Amino acid sequence: MAIKGLDKQEFEEIMRTYVRPSDPIDSYEHLVGRAKQRDSIEEAINSPGKHIFIYGDRGAGKTSLAQTIAHEHNPSASAPVLVACGQKTTFSSIVQDIAGQLVGRSRYVTTEKSRSMGVNLTVGTFGSANANMTSKVTERVLDAIDLNAATALLQEAAVHRGGRSLVVVDEFENLPSDEDRQLFAELIKQLSDRKVQVTLVFCGIGKSLDDLLQGHASSHRYLHEVRLPTPPLNIGQRWEIIDTTAAKLGLTVNADSRLRIAQVSDGFPHYVHLICEKLFWLAYRDEEDVDELTPAHYMDAVQNALINVEARLRNAYDKAVKKDLDQYQEVLWAVADHYELERNTQSIYSNSYERIMNDRERVPLTQSTFTARINALKGKSHGSILTSERRGWVMFSENLIRGYVRLVAEGGGIRLALEHEPAPQPKALTVGSHRRGIDPAAPRRNYGSWGKGLGKS
Repeated sequence: MAIKGLDKQEFEEIMRTYVRPSDPIDSYEHLVGRAKQRDSIEEAINSPGKHIFIYGDRGAGKTSLAQTIAHEHNPSASAPVLVACGQKTTFSSIVQDIAGQLVGRSRYVTTEKSRSMGVNLTVGTFGSANANMTSKVTERVLDAIDLNAATALLQEAAVHRGGRSLVVVDEFENLPSDEDRQLFAELIKQLSDRKVQVTLVFCGIGKSLDDLLQGHASSHRYLHEVRLPTPPLNIGQRWEIIDTTAAKLGLTVNADSRLRIAQVSDGFPHYVHLICEKLFWLAYRDEEDVDELTPAHYMDAVQNALINVEARLRNAYDKAVKKDLDQYQEVLWAVADHYELERNTQSIYSNSYERIMNDRERVPLTQSTFTARINALKGKSHGSILTSERRGWVMFSENLIRGYVRLVAEGGGIRLALEHEPAPQPKALTVGSHRRGIDPAAPRRNYGSWGKGLGKS
């Protein structure tokens, strides 16, 4: 293939290690931009009776941070305990899962052997089904357990394992019952008061921390709160992900493309990893030897990334723009055209929308019609993709989708997010950009459109 000095096995190993758009990071070596949060969690873990709650936007890297901490600080003789909440999970089922993992015993146990190829599989309340197995398997489920029984169960399991154990409880916002959430709040206090050698690390979206502590404010003092910022990564941290992987592969990324990956990603590690994944695979499959990735590689990577973005985001976008009916698409692009999360509608129109329509060579809507489109995008018929907390201002209901909106615009030849965040610029970027006639610090209107040529004003 087209990367000198790397065979397929070596290339794939580097990609699995450094580029992970879907799989959570689980080691400090590859966790970018979380040193401050990591240090504060380490201090909390070593404070008796403290538990952790990590919260923030979807896609901000909560699970990666939690799993990295768990793998680093869990006793080396055992694996960390990882559980997730869902619409069918309960306080009782999660506590039993935790206890089972602590003692190294599955909730699913072999009860008898059978020579038959088709046997009876009984799993909880799901009834029976035939399966090609050689034993009968039954889920051992206790009746619903109360707070004291849960505390005693975890205490017994922790003693069996020995040493302090870290338990990651992921996607806490999916736990449907308010009563179960309050039981977890009470469990935190009981585990701390009884000195049980278990540290719970919760992960949740948005305001799920308030939901957790509803009706039990005294649990606050047992929790160390870690709120991941938005955007999760600054410009320099986004470049670090790109440059580290490129260096391992013996490649460099064209300076303008490197800047665009950082800006289009909107600071979400998922998008940085996704575009990099597509970009480096293109280099590996190139018919000619590649040592520098060009804007052409980058644009192909954007198109490939669009195909692989999760369906939930694609569907939300399609519902909002109604397949580009009545110019909703450009309106949505304009809202995403800045690092500020909340923007003034008039500023969006004059500073973003008019430029986008000029680049598209289309006649813009009047400002009043544009404002009406903004208001429509807040409605249910458009999936309520936008929201507002004060009159005349607007933001995305979910920040993760801003990155997808930027990605769609980029794929359509329209450059968004041309402002450069206030941050030190690496020499390599500054020099490389001037060499190609592009000044990252120049006014936004000097960039032009992808469709009109790179660096053209």
